[in-house]
Amino acid sequence: MNLKLITIFLCCFSFAPLMAQQTISGIITDETKQPLPGVNITVKGDIIGAVTDFDGKYSLQISSGQVLVFSFVGFKTQEIVFENQKSLSVVMHEDAAKLDEVVVIGYGTAKKSDLTGSIASVSSEQLTIRPVQSIGDALQGQATGVQVRTNSAAPGGSTSVVIRGQNSVNSSSSPLYVLDGIPLSNIDNISVEDIESIEVLKDASSTAIYGSRGANGVILITSKQGKVGKMKVSYATRFTAQSIGNDLNLMNAQEFTEFHTAWEIAGNADPSDVFYNGSSPSRPSPLTVGEGTDWFDQITTTGFIKNHQISISGGSETNRSSVSLNYLDHEGIVKGGSYDRFGIRLANQMDVTPWLSTAVNLFVTHENKNSSGENTGTSGSTGTINQAIKMSPALPVYNEDGTYTANNLPGSEGIENPLAIVNEIENETKNWDIIGNFNITIKPFKNFSFKTSLGGNYNNYKQGTYNPSTTITGGLINGRASIENRNTSHLVNENIFSYNTIFKEKHKLDIVAGATYEEEVYEDFSVSATDFFTDAFGYNNIDSAGEFGTPKSNKTKWQLLSYLGRVNYSLDRKYLLSASVRYDGSSRFGEGNKWGFFPAASGAWVVSSEDFMANARNTINTLKFRVGWGKTGNQNIGLYQSLAVFGLANYPLGDAIESGVAASRLANIDLRWETTESINVGLDTKLFNTVDLSVDYYEKTTTDLLLNVSLVETSGFANALLNTGELQNKGFEISADTKLVNNKNFKANIKTELFLNKNEIISLDGDATQQWKVGESLGAKIGYISDGIIQNQAELDAYSDSNGNPINGASIGDERAVDLNGDDVIDGYDQVVTFDPNPDFSYAIGLNFEYKRVALDLFFYGVQGNQIYNQTATYLRSTEIIRSNLSTDLIDNYWTPTNPDAKYPRLTAPTIYSQQRLNIEDGSFLRLQNIRLGYTLPALGPFNNASLYISAQNVFTITKYSGFDPDVNSTPGDGTFTNNGNDSFGVDRNAYPVPQSFTLGLQVNF
Repeated sequence: MNLKLITIFLCCFSFAPLMAQQTISGIITDETKQPLPGVNITVKGDIIGAVTDFDGKYSLQISSGQVLVFSFVGFKTQEIVFENQKSLSVVMHEDAAKLDEVVVIGYGTAKKSDLTGSIASVSSEQLTIRPVQSIGDALQGQATGVQVRTNSAAPGGSTSVVIRGQNSVNSSSSPLYVLDGIPLSNIDNISVEDIESIEVLKDASSTAIYGSRGANGVILITSKQGKVGKMKVSYATRFTAQSIGNDLNLMNAQEFTEFHTAWEIAGNADPSDVFYNGSSPSRPSPLTVGEGTDWFDQITTTGFIKNHQISISGGSETNRSSVSLNYLDHEGIVKGGSYDRFGIRLANQMDVTPWLSTAVNLFVTHENKNSSGENTGTSGSTGTINQAIKMSPALPVYNEDGTYTANNLPGSEGIENPLAIVNEIENETKNWDIIGNFNITIKPFKNFSFKTSLGGNYNNYKQGTYNPSTTITGGLINGRASIENRNTSHLVNENIFSYNTIFKEKHKLDIVAGATYEEEVYEDFSVSATDFFTDAFGYNNIDSAGEFGTPKSNKTKWQLLSYLGRVNYSLDRKYLLSASVRYDGSSRFGEGNKWGFFPAASGAWVVSSEDFMANARNTINTLKFRVGWGKTGNQNIGLYQSLAVFGLANYPLGDAIESGVAASRLANIDLRWETTESINVGLDTKLFNTVDLSVDYYEKTTTDLLLNVSLVETSGFANALLNTGELQNKGFEISADTKLVNNKNFKANIKTELFLNKNEIISLDGDATQQWKVGESLGAKIGYISDGIIQNQAELDAYSDSNGNPINGASIGDERAVDLNGDDVIDGYDQVVTFDPNPDFSYAIGLNFEYKRVALDLFFYGVQGNQIYNQTATYLRSTEIIRSNLSTDLIDNYWTPTNPDAKYPRLTAPTIYSQQRLNIEDGSFLRLQNIRLGYTLPALGPFNNASLYISAQNVFTITKYSGFDPDVNSTPGDGTFTNNGNDSFGVDRNAYPVPQSFTLGLQVNF
């Protein structure tokens, strides 16, 4: 009897929840009342769930008091408590706070859930979380596959951006920038605070619609626009203090003079006749010189940055406007370097009628830069930093008569005093930049629109320099002045037709077609002069000179005409297809090759919307597979490369020399596009409503590489530009965004990115193989392999040729270069690839913690497996020839019979064979790039909200690199055909020090 009662009790208890459950149903729609298929409905804390059908309908069993969670990609997640309703219909609202859910694509926009290509989105919040001066700096570590290198940390310095590896040898590898529809080559002077979002188009299926300029990726920049509502005013300001984060550990005067003396004696100099023998104040004895002059201390100071931004925006349903003003003032850590920038931005959107609207965007920027304290030229061989390194610490700053001292080291006589450069030399640039466009959109009937726009970019650049007579170089010629003016006018016209529709409730179609035209005219003029009777006017009174150089002028023009089209199709929001074409005609190429055709196709499958995934949606919330293919081009090869070029030449005519013209370059009517073909496979998923994960694999191959190939002497020309060779990049991109904690008072989030890229030269023709090696990466360099230092006579005897003579005249204590081919001679045939600046992988880690009104952000960035050629160290660590100050690492660390384990060869030993061992360094690093602590104040009076923060940048770096900073790129090139920097990155040539920075910032909204 008791057993029966227990059994009945257990059965009733087991079925009690089922008896308490009810069936609830409803329809899920968007804000336009369109049903949403594929919406996930789950019961919070339970495994019960459902998904809406094609009509947006759902049904499931639930108990009173349980919480229903409605989620769908691109829409805000909603939680609703079930209170015994028989039906519950929900309107889903697009998540405007998450800008990356709706992204900008080429000539249009799309929901992230509808994307089939590889596109990374960066919001305005991500861009401004760090106090940076340029968009390039802000992008570092924010988009997987995007490598940002610091060209110069000087005020107004630039960055190099490369997407998915170097893509060309002689053409530029920089991406195309598009700001509000205007193609640009440089965006360093655009204020980050003016940007609403950035989309990085990485694979060919996304970039092919930009055709001849899409091979290196495309960065779409959308500026902030006015929004409906009352006028809002915001003000942001920050103040930054900067200091040098690392030094080069140079010798002081006593250390240097002692070392120099030991070096001279090792070279058989008479001890009484050494340079530092106390014979004059400029040649003091090591016993009396003391610490001497710390030249780096003389030229460096605390740097300061002041930044102000005020923005006003708002408007009605039919007329919305946004205005902003920004000002940046940067005084560098190296004296003599400064930069200031003033900018104004205007934006207006007007709905004139229900079928006609207009929009205008305008950026005006003015820049002033004083760069007398920087290195000049891609070699970094002049300028303050270089001279401070080379200057003898045994010299004072001034002579007894108050004039500047000059370096007197044998072989470096006449090197300019670095303080003379800072205080006396003028090197100023002034730049006006105007970017704007005006567009009209017509909607003559439902689902159809036509947009025409006219815009462009005008740039006026002026540089003036003056070397006064108080400097060594200027004193020899009574001062030297130069002025250069450059004007660039870039015109863009776009005409785009768009059609989008949804039919039979599950078929979505978007069609874009159009034509674009661009032209750019560039002019420059320069003049120089010497022999001034006074230095008072600098370069501003150049007509007072006594002697003038030859004036120079130049004018160029290029044009690009394009036709484009794209079709996007979606079936049930599960099966996505996209196809695009672009037909470009460029004036840069030879007859018969001016036009290029660039197709692309991609598709995606939203697996999580399938019925068989219904039971897994609590775990795998979304899952989408993508695949794409496409061809893109690269037209950035310089102008007139397909044409024969004539230059000035002198001819003997009788007894006289006459001027004329002669051909200086052969024509190449077959010159054609570099073409990049790529494939991309990827997946996007969200797990446990917590982890957003994206993984991409890509391969892209560039054919018809443009290379200068040597010609036979009988041709009369040294070389010609030909299409030859093949280059490949392939790799992985992985990004994960995880919400660790997400409740009312505390939130914690971690975002990680990993990028792996393998760059390889597949084939080359002609003498190009002498500079680049098939099977190696672009940028790799050859050199000698060292087998250590020759320690004794036995080792020297073993390092001898068949006649018993030491190879290449080596001595005990010299570097032992490996004779790879065994011919008893060390020459170019014994060189192999010893330097590769390309990293194995790069990574970024972002941590965000929020507790009530307090927020803490940390950002780490690192690279692994790259090398840096520390060219600065070639003379700082030289034991062969001493023409500059030296590193303290040499002290007691060079080979002698009693110091056989030394790092460096004997004094006066040739260093050509030790360069690879000593000066090619591991460039891997992990850096805490930024730490930020902020507090949001409550609304008070006229302030809607305000936030105050402190932050530090370049906080610490874990690296083995001995230079100023491992994030160095002293030879970046300028993006032009002749100076693209594609194969010369990763070289440290007296790079400007990357400073440590500390910032205090305030943002107020009215």
